[in-house]
Amino acid sequence: MRLTLILHFEPPFLIPYDYPHYLYSFLLNAIKLADREVASRIHNNKRDIKFVASKFKPVGRTKRVNEGLLVESGTVELHVASTEKTLLRVLGEGLRYGIGELHVRGQGLLHYEPKLEKTPEHLSGKRFKTLSPVNVYYNNPPNGLKQWDLSPVGQPNSPFENEPEVWKRLVFENLKSKYLMVYGEPYNGDFDIKVLTKKPKSKKFFIKRDEKTGKPIYTRAWEFDFKMWGEEEVLRVAYDLGLGMRNPHGFGMIEMEKGLR
Repeated sequence: MRLTLILHFEPPFLIPYDYPHYLYSFLLNAIKLADREVASRIHNNKRDIKFVASKFKPVGRTKRVNEGLLVESGTVELHVASTEKTLLRVLGEGLRYGIGELHVRGQGLLHYEPKLEKTPEHLSGKRFKTLSPVNVYYNNPPNGLKQWDLSPVGQPNSPFENEPEVWKRLVFENLKSKYLMVYGEPYNGDFDIKVLTKKPKSKKFFIKRDEKTGKPIYTRAWEFDFKMWGEEEVLRVAYDLGLGMRNPHGFGMIEMEKGLR
């Protein structure tokens, strides 16, 4: 289940280049305004209700500045999806309560327009694109304990012999864990994914500071077109909860390419 949100801020609105931290805080604070328990479950329990968000998409003319993308109209589009109807309802209520209070880097929300999207009936074998870049990481790569962000097409300095295959395996393992959370039983079917973009764009993002050391934590994620195959139930989990990791921070939301629904 998916919501399209048209968010209006005082113009101009700055979309920070390092948007994930601000996006997550904005959405979590909106949910907290309506239901603190739901917000706590999202933030503190990795095996509880979750959601996926797209990037902020500018509406109208933009200008690149040092800190991000300046949207002259002050209006941005945002997609949020979840398998939990309650979460999306609470988010909508929180946005309504938060007019004049919710903000992104001090930029206050003036008003918003929600629209419920229809989930495509058939997903297997269709062509998709990323609405927010996909992040897949491994905390114990062959070269040591340091986290490694995997590319869907591989990297020259990769510690893995076949990075794309490891990436695909981790995407599937993550998807199976989401399926278990949603349906309460393991997924025993097949799944495959093929990246169609030969040279996917990637970017390094600031996520947060380490609670113990205070050092910044960064992650790298990729944008691309792709196809995926499997039973419709597991593909709907990917559609509603995202591919890869850190989905509530604005990573891994996907959309079927227009004309293919």
